[in-house]
Amino acid sequence: MKKIAFCFLIYDVINHEDLWNEFFQNIDKNKYNIYIHYKINTPLSYFEQFKLKHCISTQYEHISIVHAQNLLLQNALLDSDNQHFIFISNSCVPLKSFEHIYSSLSTQHSYFNICSQYKCLQRCSHLLNDSNKHFEK
Repeated sequence: MKKIAFCFLIYDVINHEDLWNEFFQNIDKNKYNIYIHYKINTPLSYFEQFKLKHCISTQYEHISIVHAQNLLLQNALLDSDNQHFIFISNSCVPLKSFEHIYSSLSTQHSYFNICSQYKCLQRCSHLLNDSNKHFEK
């Protein structure tokens, strides 16, 4: 059975943790895993058991954020049933049901949002040169 790895990158708490708890209620635990990287170890109401055992120090707008995401991914890759990896910040809230997300994901596609020359925000237009080199294949 395919699993979704929900990878939370939080400062100290998950805002609206009760909504996330409701999102996962009555869902088969064989369909997902939760991984939480935190900056400050503050007790969580519902998800304490999903915190990584070792986290790294992070700084705003710093490469350490990428290192923390890599650490989440390394932990998630330990379960070979994880087929999709969703990165979530502490301020995200679920807008669709778990079952909607689970049934919509396909292993045939990547869901990175690649900008194009027609739909690129002004601030990211300079990225087109680099992204086209890597994603045109």
